[in-house]
Amino acid sequence: MSSLTMTYTRRNLADTIRTPTMFLTVALVPVGVMVFFVVPFIGQDAVAITAATATLVVFGVLMACVGHFSVAIAAQRESVWGHYLRTLPGGIAPQMFGYLLVGLTVVAAAIIPILLVAGLFTAASAPPSRVLLAAGALLITVVTFTLLGLAMGYLMSMRAAAIANSIGFLPLAVAGGMFFDKAETPEIIEQIAPFVPTRGATDLVLVALTGESVGPLSLVMLAVWITIFAGLTVWGHRRDQVRRFD
Repeated sequence: MSSLTMTYTRRNLADTIRTPTMFLTVALVPVGVMVFFVVPFIGQDAVAITAATATLVVFGVLMACVGHFSVAIAAQRESVWGHYLRTLPGGIAPQMFGYLLVGLTVVAAAIIPILLVAGLFTAASAPPSRVLLAAGALLITVVTFTLLGLAMGYLMSMRAAAIANSIGFLPLAVAGGMFFDKAETPEIIEQIAPFVPTRGATDLVLVALTGESVGPLSLVMLAVWITIFAGLTVWGHRRDQVRRFD
């Protein structure tokens, strides 16, 4: 299992490096937002920049997980090579673990530049205990958006997944209130944000990192969305097996 997993991981990583557009987008867009639109305005406000850093890290995870898994799974489903891989005696588990490991690499590429900018050029700070809690909360966020990306990959064609990946993360971020200061958030966003998974993920990380109080509705809805995404992923995978490989 471990050797097969590493083989799939190396292959998937090589594919990601050979077509680096998505990888570079994930690595550069969140940190670009940080450098040009956040640091010049609130870089020396410790409370505000710490919260903004956490929000942009969640945004980076959203882009990385949805971008990587939706396109990778959809491409594998439609390729002749992908069909062949599904018939191998090793089963689907090593392939999925390989996708997950490469996905974690893409996530790291998205969040490490943000953390470096925050640590080196801003007044952002948090106690080590809070950082550890935030890391655990971020892991839940990774699981949430990974399941979303997998569900998209199993339920969409390659073309549809690519289009959804190009434009889908922005409405999710805006609807979740990720780009608004709390005091200036439009009323309609305040009303719908608790029901959007990006708001729940952001609130979870902020609670862990800063101790900021948030409404329970967004966290409850995050758990609901995790369940929905997991169910869609399992259903999509089984439907794909029946249609293509039985």
